[in-house]
Amino acid sequence: MTHQPGWYRDPYAPQRVRWFDGQQWTQHSQPVQAAPSPPSRKLSTGSIVLIVVGVILLLCAIAVIVAGFAFVAYMIQGVVCGESPHYCT
Repeated sequence: MTHQPGWYRDPYAPQRVRWFDGQQWTQHSQPVQAAPSPPSRKLSTGSIVLIVVGVILLLCAIAVIVAGFAFVAYMIQGVVCGESPHYCT
């Protein structure tokens, strides 16, 4: 079985490839080339707007929840202090 001429991984130096001329290994070698990385995807303007609006809505929802808890705590304090003022001093 004959192998085609070409660059093959060097078994003695895995970080390099060596040229096989179809008959024998040659002295020609080179570092293994890294595969090109895929191009990075950029966010579209619409996606950025949706993310910003989503973050703003999330922050508003958190503020409403915190304000609701604060209001309930204030109302409970008013009821307790109205019925038993000695607890509020």
